[in-house]
Amino acid sequence: MREIITLQLGHQANYVGTHFWNTQESYFTYDDETHLSNVDHNVHFRPGLGADGTETFTPRVLLYDLKGGFGTMRKVNALYEVEETGGMPKGLWDHETVTQREEVIEAIQYQKDLEAGVVPPAPLTTALVRYWSDFNRMYYHPRSSIQINEYELNSGIQPFEGYALGQELFRDMNREHDLIDRDFRLFAEECDQMQGIQVMTSTDDAWAGFAGQYIAELRDEYGKVGICTWGLERGERVVRDKQITRTVALAMALSNIVSLASIYIPLRMPPSTLPGYLTIDPSSEWHSSALLSAAIETSTLPTRLHYEAGRIGRMDHLASFLNINGGQKIAMLSMSVSGPDKETTGQEDEHVRPPKIDSIAKEARIDCSWGHEDTKPRRSRKKVHLFAEINVSRGFDEDEGEPERPETATTGDQDGPIISRITSSMAFPMVDSFPHIFSTIGASTPHGTNYAAIDTRLATSSAVIERVNGIKNVVQLRVGIDEREALMNDLDEIVDGYHHGWNSDSDDDDD
Repeated sequence: MREIITLQLGHQANYVGTHFWNTQESYFTYDDETHLSNVDHNVHFRPGLGADGTETFTPRVLLYDLKGGFGTMRKVNALYEVEETGGMPKGLWDHETVTQREEVIEAIQYQKDLEAGVVPPAPLTTALVRYWSDFNRMYYHPRSSIQINEYELNSGIQPFEGYALGQELFRDMNREHDLIDRDFRLFAEECDQMQGIQVMTSTDDAWAGFAGQYIAELRDEYGKVGICTWGLERGERVVRDKQITRTVALAMALSNIVSLASIYIPLRMPPSTLPGYLTIDPSSEWHSSALLSAAIETSTLPTRLHYEAGRIGRMDHLASFLNINGGQKIAMLSMSVSGPDKETTGQEDEHVRPPKIDSIAKEARIDCSWGHEDTKPRRSRKKVHLFAEINVSRGFDEDEGEPERPETATTGDQDGPIISRITSSMAFPMVDSFPHIFSTIGASTPHGTNYAAIDTRLATSSAVIERVNGIKNVVQLRVGIDEREALMNDLDEIVDGYHHGWNSDSDDDDD
């Protein structure tokens, strides 16, 4: 098997991760009439036994969040509930005890309907979704959920901000418990052949420091395992001092995480530019996390299919394909969504024809990472050199007929980029927990699942240089001299990796 263990560090990461797991759950088939899924469930799910001996299949994931961040989700769910014996063992305390319980957060109607088996459940809206657990469809193993009690979500008294704060928190917890042994090792020892570790984490607050220390421990323990890190940055406008604090945290995250990870993909939540064909509320974490999750899920689809997808069928292979010169560990992610074929739009046919593969070029792209030169005025654009790109297209109709297996075509020469193109007939499933932000293709299922045709591009290019240079400018002015030199050296090393192998015609320090 080719197992992947996922770490979700922080509230933003759990928003994105909840959409990701809801999508994975939709690939399961429960009747003989439905064809078997192309997705290998063993990659992301672990078999086990519930409290009553029933076989279970739960995600290979660790969910970390602050106190109050889990919302209505219980650590011990219906799969693992056992009858409470109650009370403290006699002899340990012979005096009167007082039990204090936190106020229980009431579940929204959507969650109540899921528990009751109502199909379809009550619809979700931005006003109803308060926590990522409000739209969660999964049962997790009790050891998957780890609450950080030292800090409270959205606290105005002690906000969870600053790289050093998260770094110190991890060190304190690790001294007391050894987090790899307590949390991670159980999942790792269940794997036959772990292909990689997927980390979703905030990178502009204290979770960046927590993640940096965690990844360092993982790399020390699992030196040869691929680590793919999705670094989430908040995109909303804030006051200048707060933005500087976030940028410094990001700089330290890049300094500590990029060298240890196999591949690092920055993500803005929400993305900086959104095309008109999206129906999205940028202020809603439920909406913006759904968008990013669809991009993540599509771009990594080859790593969970039953068949090997050429050179990128494993997480470490995907990373090495993009890092062609050894110094390009930061990749940029973009996506586009295509509506149904216009030739059939308007016809009263429940099976609307999916869009043709050539329609991808006509759709405006969504830059999920650090932006793109195409969004800038032409006169201010700089030359961008593309090193490598992995292009995954799903749910499209090809004139020649879609093959059952993905096609991987690699092109490139000594000076040009290396490009891998993969196509799949599996459209992206939009389950009832997914907001209606995309155009859909085909008819929805009886369970309310719609489908979307999505194209993603995961690429390493010199566009990284401009963003890292901008971060360096903030570090130069705002970081103390004791940390500045080492931090600047690490950021310079990242920039140098994107100069290697080609000549830039533009200055790099004129940001």
